[in-house]
Amino acid sequence: MKKLVVATAVISGLLLILVPRFILPACEYEGYPAMHCSDTARAEYLAGALLATIGIGTIFLKSTRTVFVSAAASFAVYAVAFWLPDKFGYCRSTHMPCNYGMVPGIRFIAIASAICMLIAMIGVAVKSFKKGNA
Repeated sequence: MKKLVVATAVISGLLLILVPRFILPACEYEGYPAMHCSDTARAEYLAGALLATIGIGTIFLKSTRTVFVSAAASFAVYAVAFWLPDKFGYCRSTHMPCNYGMVPGIRFIAIASAICMLIAMIGVAVKSFKKGNA
């Protein structure tokens, strides 16, 4: 399960860095002036970098408790990543790239990754109980 925690955190972190800029870019990167969605994209870069750092750091953890804490921290970052577009704002027009691309992409990544991380957390908890480390 540790590998699932690492893979989910690193891959989703990289996606949260790449999606708002290259894959489903914010309006600013599509030729529009900088708007609130640009701030959201920058905030998602930080969330993605934090997730990638957590994932890489999890590689070096030994105990199942610390792996569980790492997974829980990643789960919290997914919740924040889902919430960031509402906090910083994005274009409400259906014709703007952030509304039909970036924000749904970010939210899909956050939800799908949170589900994978929840499965990993359950697996780590079960493993911990079987070993008697609870």
